[in-house]
Amino acid sequence: MKRKLSVIACWLELAVLAGCVADEVGGVYIVSEAPESMYPVANHVVELFFQAGGDWTATTSSDWLEVSPNHGEGGRNAVTVKTIMANKTKAERSALLTISSGGKQESLTIRQSGDYAIFDKKEYVVNAEGGPLSISFTSNMNKENLYVSYQKLEWISWTQPVSETRADWQGHLKELTVSPNPTGEERRAIFILSTYSRRKELLGLDTTWVRQLGASAP
Repeated sequence: MKRKLSVIACWLELAVLAGCVADEVGGVYIVSEAPESMYPVANHVVELFFQAGGDWTATTSSDWLEVSPNHGEGGRNAVTVKTIMANKTKAERSALLTISSGGKQESLTIRQSGDYAIFDKKEYVVNAEGGPLSISFTSNMNKENLYVSYQKLEWISWTQPVSETRADWQGHLKELTVSPNPTGEERRAIFILSTYSRRKELLGLDTTWVRQLGASAP
């Protein structure tokens, strides 16, 4: 008797999971809740689970969000949604993920954060003589959440010792000093504005380059 009750309980659990699609052809039951706001960067991926009563298709309502796979057979399934564009709008944006099966459909609203940090220039050009350099940016983020990543190179350095963030939070990085370039070749350094994800992964928000010209031939 106990074994029969156990079997019945298992079937009841499956029926709850399947929702209303178990007894009809077509229909969709999305198991996953809508994710927290996705990061404002490209290539942020979230996996979502659902149950379909028949062959299904998945679509998104915006070109910044991609779903894969976009079709499949009935039963338990999973798709991944991925941001394929960084959010440069300076505001949160949203798109619909829609899963359809047998003439029925269910949708989830997927949001992408409007947090931003953007360099004012994509490139800063410095002559061969070098000298002081100021790099500016705009951001709506708290200073505790924004970091500067950069290449450690001998020819470019912070003018004075600086804190970990290396920004004064008035829209500029701390002042840099570029050493003279004695060679005839250009050289480059990259700077990245970054933030940490909820999983403590460093996410690049924007990039700029410092390009120093080479010395002219005598």
